[in-house]
Amino acid sequence: MKHPNVTFEVTIESEDIPVRGNCMASGDDAFDKKCEDEILERLENGDDSAWCCVKVTARTAGGFEGFACIGGCTLSDDYTAEQCAEEHGLRAEALDNLRTALKNTSKEGKRAAELLKDLGQ
Repeated sequence: MKHPNVTFEVTIESEDIPVRGNCMASGDDAFDKKCEDEILERLENGDDSAWCCVKVTARTAGGFEGFACIGGCTLSDDYTAEQCAEEHGLRAEALDNLRTALKNTSKEGKRAAELLKDLGQ
């Protein structure tokens, strides 16, 4: 997704949800444990993308921001943060969040202008 007045940044952040019991529910306990063990090993080796949150920030030139994220992600060379963001519609969600933030800021600005007027400025 592109927008002429917005830049998008895709980042990863650490995930607080435990790996065990949350990364796989295949119905095959041995397979699930193998997947969990592989993720935990990657994490122990410093690979933060093994179990993370993918976050998209939509930002205007004026510094306004909107966000979207999804947690419990396991990324790899074959499945990147960019692909995850695209697959889950995070850019569109971040843009919607930015629109909401701008609407709220606009309302606050109108209230501030009214208060300033009431104060004789």
